[in-house]
Amino acid sequence: MNIKSIKCLAVIAICPTLLCAQQRDATVTERPTAPPSSITSPNSDSANVDSSDAGAQRPIFMKTENISVFGGAESKYLYRNNPLSSADKLSRVETAMFINTLFAGASFEPIETEDAVVTPYVGTSYTTTEYMESGLGALDFRSTSAYVMLMAQHANGWAYRIGISYAMDKSKTSKEETYKEFYPNVGAMKMHTINDKLIGILDLSGGLHKSESVPNPFGPFSSKGELDNLDVTAAYGLRYVYENFVFSPRYSVTYKDYTEGVESVNNGRDEIVQSITLKIDYPINQHLKASLFGGYSSRDSSGGVLQDAGVVDYDFESTDGGISLGLYMTF
Repeated sequence: MNIKSIKCLAVIAICPTLLCAQQRDATVTERPTAPPSSITSPNSDSANVDSSDAGAQRPIFMKTENISVFGGAESKYLYRNNPLSSADKLSRVETAMFINTLFAGASFEPIETEDAVVTPYVGTSYTTTEYMESGLGALDFRSTSAYVMLMAQHANGWAYRIGISYAMDKSKTSKEETYKEFYPNVGAMKMHTINDKLIGILDLSGGLHKSESVPNPFGPFSSKGELDNLDVTAAYGLRYVYENFVFSPRYSVTYKDYTEGVESVNNGRDEIVQSITLKIDYPINQHLKASLFGGYSSRDSSGGVLQDAGVVDYDFESTDGGISLGLYMTF
């Protein structure tokens, strides 16, 4: 099938979507690939980076037993002005959202090397996402995810990780899977102390999303692999402690390259996704934390059959803000 035929079929297939409904963009959904930062970060009453006897940063919950278990729950209530990642400002639907997550995981006995601590992790989570605007209720979905990971924390302050995660979205209305992926990934993180109340965190990561999306909102072809992409992310954040509050501003930029072949509607598509966020945490007690958060994100996309044909514009801007309450336990 030549590119001209692909474009014609794409236009025919996409028209009902454009006229009748919008689709949630699964490629911009946040998906856990590692333990929550509240588990692996230093205690909230100090910004200093603690060290093990080997000089490498240790997870704060590590015990002498072979397995340490953690788990918890988090509820978020937020406002988002572009929940469907729409490029057209006139078609945006603003809404409040209610997101609830249960998570659990475990770390296994760390392996001490000459200048590093190597720790295996496993984890899983279950999330419900509800759009409070009545017209978007049909897009409510449930997400399940799981990951395995090895983290090597070195005496020089760098922590390296390698792992694979699985994620799946299921429509609350139809009970059918709408998206799933496997995501082998690698990463590197460096924490550095700026002063006794402030640390900086550099985080680099990348991986390959091997996905299936059903139904496929991006074209008439087989949905298997249509949203496959290779991504690379660089992020830098600060963590500042003031009395009982922890302020965490963060900037990240992600490059995505869609990897399907010449007959894919995403052939030649790549994009830059940027986000700026601020989170303010207040620990109520050792296990319970309240937070205020807000952020801005944007996508600049180019290439792809639909975009080159002028049928679809994947660019978007979105802002959100809200509150959350989290429970974090270690055993």
